[in-house]
Amino acid sequence: MSKLQKSAWVNLIVVSMGVIVGGAGFSFLVFLNTKGIDYIFIFFIVGSLTGLGIYMFYRKKSPEAGFDEREKMIYKRAFELAACALTLFLGCVCIIPFFVLGGQNIIKVYYLPLIFLSTLFAAQLVHSAAILIQCALEEENGQ
Repeated sequence: MSKLQKSAWVNLIVVSMGVIVGGAGFSFLVFLNTKGIDYIFIFFIVGSLTGLGIYMFYRKKSPEAGFDEREKMIYKRAFELAACALTLFLGCVCIIPFFVLGGQNIIKVYYLPLIFLSTLFAAQLVHSAAILIQCALEEENGQ
């Protein structure tokens, strides 16, 4: 397994765990019907400390530093696919409710962060999956 594949698996696992933990925290905040600036600060502080902890734990060189030309090309194609998927997913998530609910209807406010977080998760999922699929196809063609 190459560095690129390991990096894709780690990204997939870390982002999935982040979505699970973040989703649980967000569900708890929705359940409490939180509002006010205090909760924003708490959420920001917890998120910052978590991000700093992850950075300190996984602190190392950029994963691209050890990639060869083939892996850089795979990474670039995967990023392009992820950008297209992000645009398509965000467009669908924002436009479909308009046609289903109508222009004069109201959606709940807690859908906005859900749209944001699910879009980021979908883009990372497509990016990691594209890397893994391209590496598998290249290994299959090389044998």
